[in-house]
Amino acid sequence: MLIFNSVITRDGRKMLIGTQPLSFMMKPLASSSDTDYSPDAVDFAAMFAKQNPGNIRLLTALRMNATFPYVLPNVWLPSNPVIDVMDAGIRDNYGQETTLRFIDNFKDWIKNNTGGVVILQIRDRQSDNWQHPLETGAITDIIVKPATMLQHNWHNFQDFTLGDQYSYLSNSVNYDLHKLAFIYVPKKEQNGAALNFHLTAAEKKDVIASFNTSYNQEVLQKLLTLLSK
Repeated sequence: MLIFNSVITRDGRKMLIGTQPLSFMMKPLASSSDTDYSPDAVDFAAMFAKQNPGNIRLLTALRMNATFPYVLPNVWLPSNPVIDVMDAGIRDNYGQETTLRFIDNFKDWIKNNTGGVVILQIRDRQSDNWQHPLETGAITDIIVKPATMLQHNWHNFQDFTLGDQYSYLSNSVNYDLHKLAFIYVPKKEQNGAALNFHLTAAEKKDVIASFNTSYNQEVLQKLLTLLSK
């Protein structure tokens, strides 16, 4: 099963596109009986049921999911009124919010039919960004910092929120739940791979070499241990 999560610019809801119907993911399970609770996601298959939604191309779903602001134009959809969607990272850059909601919906099935859940992330940065403050030491920081703080800490805000969500779920389930993350750490920080459609040969080597760092190898051993249980 694949789930893509582009964001509807009209109101910030997620547009869920998957290989299976996803209406059960349109709002948290705990609020399913609360009629006043508005869904924060839309099932693409249900909304466009008359337009053969299951025939959407994988590349189209990926393109909608990765509509990077200012770099790629938003994708417009044939709804009434017409809506457009953009990058999934605005709501959930690592897909964890969707993952936890999916797990919560199937918690009873998971308990009865599996040995637990391993959430595996592949990240392009460390979750602790304390070592990269938004400061240059220049007097212009007084003017620039308030305007750029949100952009600089966007990933941190999401990490803090998603960390809370994971903590609440892990404390409520009665089966094994683990979260592991492989992290790309460039050999030389100033020469890290750029956020680009095409990586240079040197950048590709740097990304591959990052898998062999001591941290990522420890994560790999933990993963192998969990899978062998």
